[in-house]
Amino acid sequence: MEQVNRLRREVPSSHTSKFGWRISATLFCLAFVICVVALMAARLHNFDLSSLLLGVALAMFCVVVFFLSRFLSEAREQEKRAASALGNTEASLLESEERFRQMADNIQEIFWMIDADTKKTLYVNRAYETITGRPRDALQQDPLSYEEVIHPEDRVQVLLKLDEATRTGSFDERFRIVWPTGESRWVWARGFPVRDGKGRIRRLVGTALDITTQKHTEEEVARNLSLAESAWSEADAMRKATLALTQDLRMDNVLDTLLQSLMELVPYESAQILLVESESRLFLAREAPRPDATNQAVKYPLTLSATEFPLLQRVLLSQSGLVLSDTKHEQEWRTIKGSSQLRSWLCVPLVASHQTLGLLSLGHSEPDSFTQEHLRLARSLAIPAAAAIQNARLYECAKIYGAELEKRTSDLEEAQSALQRFQSGRPS
Repeated sequence: MEQVNRLRREVPSSHTSKFGWRISATLFCLAFVICVVALMAARLHNFDLSSLLLGVALAMFCVVVFFLSRFLSEAREQEKRAASALGNTEASLLESEERFRQMADNIQEIFWMIDADTKKTLYVNRAYETITGRPRDALQQDPLSYEEVIHPEDRVQVLLKLDEATRTGSFDERFRIVWPTGESRWVWARGFPVRDGKGRIRRLVGTALDITTQKHTEEEVARNLSLAESAWSEADAMRKATLALTQDLRMDNVLDTLLQSLMELVPYESAQILLVESESRLFLAREAPRPDATNQAVKYPLTLSATEFPLLQRVLLSQSGLVLSDTKHEQEWRTIKGSSQLRSWLCVPLVASHQTLGLLSLGHSEPDSFTQEHLRLARSLAIPAAAAIQNARLYECAKIYGAELEKRTSDLEEAQSALQRFQSGRPS
């Protein structure tokens, strides 16, 4: 619309040429002078001269009238053509502007235009209201109010990039905006330069697209990828732990491997493996860190009664794990002899063939060190650990039975050999 009004101002109401007006005025003045001279000559009774001058004046007047009428006719034609051209141009500009507005008001992206020098907003489409939750009238009252839309944590960086774009002509940023309700959303803004005839950047125009859904999708994908990587790491650690537990059937090696594998999954400071000796008796089979040989505060093997430790008794009976975020807030908490003061505690049973073989107790000096995720990991590792402990016990029993069988076989062979010697030495 501004272009149409400017074009109207540039086109004058009359297209009469200054040169044409000057010629017509000169001829008219010359004819007027001749008429005056003719009248003066007539008063002097010089008929011949006055008649001649009057004829010349009339002839020139006729010529002036002819040229003037012709000139005015051409001027009117030019004015009509100019008016027609102006009308066509105005219609074309109005049509182009209408198409632009229809396009700008129906796209999902913000179409924006700012002045390169002042950074003031020159134009935004209706999508500005949909994406930012703010009216466009606010930009008319304050063309710099778009700065308040940018999230405070991203505002400085975005404005610096925008200022740089007024010199380089390149603007491509992803940042957060804040709705009047306080909700944060993500937008992707891109800008391009508009240069004058000398190549200087006068304006920046661009688009801003709401990418909140895309951003949440990317975060969800990243979160799922992280979970997948964590699951893969967990599965790999479990595989290695299970393989290590089943590679050696000696009980000492199984217990050491269990504590070492557990350290890779749960960040404990101290750990104890308590094996069941009877229905209510437990003995400390292994602990980490290993006790100092010179420390005689605790005599090993350490045995204890589960009835004296209500929490241990609860785990034994329920065959389910237990996590204490802070032992200071647990009335039933009892410290096992020889262990340091613990603030976080985790315990899982070692169950094989529906039989509780023992308990796996983990401790930490800081509260809230163990989570339900740590409990889940410890319970997962306790399954192959219990099977390995059971196999180690069977292996030890097999070794005992094998040694006993070998001893009895040797005794039988010695008895048979003695019998043969006796029979061979007896007289026939």
